[in-house]
Amino acid sequence: MVQIEKPAPRVTRRPSALVLAAFVAGVVPFALHTWAALHGNFAQDDFVMTYRAAVAGPFDLGYLFQDYHGHLQPGGLFLAAVMTWWAPLDFPLMVAPLLLMRAAATVLFWCLLVRCFGRRWAILVPFTVFTASTLLLVPTLWWAFGGQVVPVVLASAGALYWHVRYLRDGGRWWIGAFAWTLFGLAFYEKAAVIPVLLAGVTVLLGQSSRDRWRYWAGHAALLAAFVAGYLALTSSQVTPGGPPMTAGTVADLTGRMLGDTLLPGLAGGPWSGPGPGATWAPSPFAVVVLLCAAAVALLVAGVRVGGRRAWRAWALLGLLFAVDVGLLALTRLREVGPGAGDDPRYLAELAFTAALCGAFAFLAPDGTAPAGGGRERPIAVVVVCVLLLASSAVGFSRLAPALRFEHSGQYIGNVRAAVAADPGLVFYDTFVPPDLVHEWFGADSQASRVVGLLPGTRFDQPTNRMHQLDATGTPHLITGVTAQARGLPGPVPNCGYTVGETPLRIPLDTPLLGRHLLKIDYFTSDGGEGLVERTPVWFQAGLHSLYLPVDGLFDHIGVQLSSPGAPVCVAKIEVGKPVTQ
Repeated sequence: MVQIEKPAPRVTRRPSALVLAAFVAGVVPFALHTWAALHGNFAQDDFVMTYRAAVAGPFDLGYLFQDYHGHLQPGGLFLAAVMTWWAPLDFPLMVAPLLLMRAAATVLFWCLLVRCFGRRWAILVPFTVFTASTLLLVPTLWWAFGGQVVPVVLASAGALYWHVRYLRDGGRWWIGAFAWTLFGLAFYEKAAVIPVLLAGVTVLLGQSSRDRWRYWAGHAALLAAFVAGYLALTSSQVTPGGPPMTAGTVADLTGRMLGDTLLPGLAGGPWSGPGPGATWAPSPFAVVVLLCAAAVALLVAGVRVGGRRAWRAWALLGLLFAVDVGLLALTRLREVGPGAGDDPRYLAELAFTAALCGAFAFLAPDGTAPAGGGRERPIAVVVVCVLLLASSAVGFSRLAPALRFEHSGQYIGNVRAAVAADPGLVFYDTFVPPDLVHEWFGADSQASRVVGLLPGTRFDQPTNRMHQLDATGTPHLITGVTAQARGLPGPVPNCGYTVGETPLRIPLDTPLLGRHLLKIDYFTSDGGEGLVERTPVWFQAGLHSLYLPVDGLFDHIGVQLSSPGAPVCVAKIEVGKPVTQ
């Protein structure tokens, strides 16, 4: 009798409790951020970048390598151009790549912690500090800033992971470190600190740099090439003039950055809510004192646990914090004042650095978990992580609404609905409210550049029915102008001026300078093409009013027909500001 052996049962590997806990710690803050981001809107630089992207296209080198207020960010501008080409002013589509980058950075940071310290419960704390930090969750809701810092955080995590693999395994892992560094530099100049992070982690891992001098020379060359290109293509952002920078103002700025922004942000706060613009409201003094005391206690505890390694980790964090303070002091302190320290955008990338340095301060990078698990305290770790997640949820819920820019969404929505209901609408171009695009952006704060990318929108074209957008984006019919100049009465009774193919200059009673709205009351028995101030127009048969924006210095209005046809009687000309219903 032949016996048939039964196949061995398949062994199904289930995720460990640690992996499941890490999944929760990563997904919960990401879900909150994703919901807020997908319900957010454009504001300020977002509109400027999308307009320039639509005009230039994704392969215009002058556009990609432009000096954007001292920033060199071809990667972010390319992303803006591609998304704008795909679907103009579609905010969920615009933030989708940033959300994917944030998810990838979260995964890579977990892999980096496992690679450095082994799969142990203790790494869940720095991982949760990173994922739950409002330093990254809140300011990256603003697309223009998220398009800078999120790729840098992703590049930092990727470069460090490949760097650690190269230090321990050799081979071609060095290629990934260079590629991720270059990726970060394409989005934000703060990626220049990635080689500093690589060098710091090398020291913290107890590795020697002497045997890899070519590797470090390559990083130095890459950094030098970027600095040279940056200085050649951008102008200095060091604020000239203004109030003097003193030790007192720098100390005030540093205190705000530390007590009002960095420490609360790492703990999931602040819980005091938003401040003006993109800033956070300062925390109560008692909260600041408590956070500073907790920070000192962590520093001391880290030194007692990690010894010299902890000193080096805290020194690396302090160095990068000092770099952020120095950059902000040079570029914004004289212009904005110490209150700039309450803006989390200037410290956002330190959420990654602080979590990593804290891990190195408390954990030995031996790649293995403690023997026998005797020192593992999963319950205590889980409690700390739950508190961080709860704190982050509360802080995020109070801070996020300010950066969802609901007024901007209302404005765009109203314009889109109006154009869909009446495709023939023509808008008189005006400046939008400052909370959409501030007036210091000049022409970029005009409605034609803010919502002009919406399909079907038309601005400043000659029309018999012109509308003006109010502060909510609702169009109102223009019924006339407050005349600042009028055309002189014409010589033809019951007609005024007879317009034919010969150019006719109708004088104004007062010369005007600047941008105004021209209104022409006319009559013609048959429709025909013409020119008003060299702008092609269509004269409809009958008695009508023609509206046309004009700009410049002028003391007359030029009118003529473009082809033979019935003459046009111009009865009245007024130039001034629009009057709406």
